[in-house]
Amino acid sequence: MFNPQVLAALRRAGHAPLTRLAQMEEQLRGRFAFADEAIQALVLALASGEPLLLIGPPGTGKSRLIRAACGMMGLIGDEDGQDHPDYFEYLLTPFTEPGELFGFYDIPRAMQGDLARLDSGMMQKARVVYLDEVFNGSSAILNSILAFLNERVFHDRGLRVPVRLEALLAATNIIPTTSELRAVFDRFTLRCHIDNTAARPELLGELLQKGWRETYGSEAWVAADGDLLDQLARFRDLLREQTALGRLQPAGDHPLQRKLAQIIHLARQYELSQMSNRRVIKLIHVMVVHRIYRAVRDGEEDQTALDLGGPELQLINRFFLDEQDEELAFKLERLAQVS
Repeated sequence: MFNPQVLAALRRAGHAPLTRLAQMEEQLRGRFAFADEAIQALVLALASGEPLLLIGPPGTGKSRLIRAACGMMGLIGDEDGQDHPDYFEYLLTPFTEPGELFGFYDIPRAMQGDLARLDSGMMQKARVVYLDEVFNGSSAILNSILAFLNERVFHDRGLRVPVRLEALLAATNIIPTTSELRAVFDRFTLRCHIDNTAARPELLGELLQKGWRETYGSEAWVAADGDLLDQLARFRDLLREQTALGRLQPAGDHPLQRKLAQIIHLARQYELSQMSNRRVIKLIHVMVVHRIYRAVRDGEEDQTALDLGGPELQLINRFFLDEQDEELAFKLERLAQVS
């Protein structure tokens, strides 16, 4: 679907940061029980720069997982997680004011006729943002989040202020139903559901072992890899550069495109997702990043030509649908298998 030699060259160029990301994925799998899907979605979000939404009931470890990953990147040194200038975190409620996210106005300056925000450490200054209970925000906050995601800008009193956002991570207990909230929901390219562990002895054993160590262990918040964020940003810049040069372009006709069309049609037909044009393009971007990352993580030979395949198509069922349906999910999974 893409030039295999170009993908292989991007794999070599991104080997260092993607190797570190694979190591982080392995460490997270060792710390969190039955969270492999969420961990992979989180890794893909950090590698691709696409926004991620974790969906699940309270107490399933959504926030803990995100903070653990940010801690491994050196963005959090303790459980407060508010001191690093590249990281911003907030729990939204219906009473959250925009100033709590973007900074309140400087009162002394306002009294002199100069409206200026105290924006140090605020959301528009961060590179990685985590918003818990994201759909609890007011209309003003949700509109600002849309601008962050769509345009990478913050609209402040008619001014378009560029933001530093590289990864927006969010969590919610519910999938929204109103049109206003669904508009925000649609902008989260990656979605992953997390549920409580089933009450079976063999499953609870692993949950208790990992959960106890993660909750009460003394090394849970050791920071590392402070420059991983920079290296991943350079990797994404390479993808954009190769695209601008016309080297990284989808082929006009490829067997995978026929499979992709079938899956998209089925998802729309059974109302699992509208699969908008925007969402399809975002999907392809994540698939490309996943293929390159998979080659690094699995230790494929450097000279191996890379092409998208079944594992990339399977991402649709796992992270790209609006609704869950076990029977239809099985059909999509089988359809995504590439011989």
